[in-house]
Amino acid sequence: MTAESTAVAEPLAAFLRSKAKGSEESGNYRRNLERCIDDFLDWLEAETGSDVTFAELDERTFRRYARALAGRDLAPGTVRTYYAHVSAYIGWCVREGLLEANYAQRNVATEPLPETDGRRSGEQQSWTDEHRVRITRYVDERAHDAADEKGLDAIQEFRDRALVYVLCYAGVRGGEIFADPKDDRRNGLEWGDVSLEDRTMTVLAKKQDWSDRSLTEQAIKPMLRYRRILDPAGDDWPVFPTFPLPTLYGTLRTGLREVHGWSADEIEDFVEGCTGQSEVFDALREYELTPSSINTDGARRIMRRLCDAAEIDLDDEHGYLVPHGGRRGVGEVMVRQRGFTAAARLLDNSEAVVRESYSHIEAKEMAEAAGDAFVAHDS
Repeated sequence: MTAESTAVAEPLAAFLRSKAKGSEESGNYRRNLERCIDDFLDWLEAETGSDVTFAELDERTFRRYARALAGRDLAPGTVRTYYAHVSAYIGWCVREGLLEANYAQRNVATEPLPETDGRRSGEQQSWTDEHRVRITRYVDERAHDAADEKGLDAIQEFRDRALVYVLCYAGVRGGEIFADPKDDRRNGLEWGDVSLEDRTMTVLAKKQDWSDRSLTEQAIKPMLRYRRILDPAGDDWPVFPTFPLPTLYGTLRTGLREVHGWSADEIEDFVEGCTGQSEVFDALREYELTPSSINTDGARRIMRRLCDAAEIDLDDEHGYLVPHGGRRGVGEVMVRQRGFTAAARLLDNSEAVVRESYSHIEAKEMAEAAGDAFVAHDS
């Protein structure tokens, strides 16, 4: 293929295949890429009335497209997401030798895009009532089907269900309940930090102190059922352990060697007999070894996978329900139903910060109140 003879649309299928090799970049992500690039290709055809080749692209092409995107009735973040996906495609084509440079990244091309600084309240992802209903309904059905099929071996499905309910209803930050490889104090929420009877959990808060947080009624039942199935061997077990077999095998090998003094041959003979996650967890319980917690990236991968399976597709820069959107959704409900002070207490934030973060709610309510005031005044 050459720049002079290759239509801009021709390599798209190969590009999308390259983005479907791993679970992180399949499903929703791939569909979002395809939708955004198809939009650019449709615009390009409408602009020229013919199939455009790579030799005909330059900075001005992308400047016109950026201006066209910015002129639509789209949120600034959505505009930048569309453009970023198109730029990713063009960058890939550069690496394939079809262009000498990614013209979409030139300053003259990106100038018409909306600014990224000063994001307004309400523009960040926030899980809506519909999101909560769809994702919880999906994980409920998935867990119940797994229980019918696998019984007590359905640990992963019930872990994912509990995780979704906590994100939907507790208002915690992902960094407070998942491990952070960059912070040795954040090893993930442990069962010793959770009291389902008191509906509380103790987390290392953003301000680096230990804070008691609430577990709402909606999250308690999924957590209770999950704890019975997981059957953690001790309080130091993570609430949301990781499940990839290589990681679990590594934990088992290390523990049998360092804690129990097994030889390499003894360990390998034993590990070879553990053919699945359920058997590895049985061994970890038996030998009082602790699995590792999922980290923040792992939680995002889980949510991407669940949204993909549930056919939940968001038209934003993420394309799926990100964990922090659950916290913002909780804040939205609390501000609307209980006010800023109650929301600040649940979210473990200052009221000033919550008012700034959710000022779009107050502005809308003020507009309605002002409108009613003028109606009353003029009548």
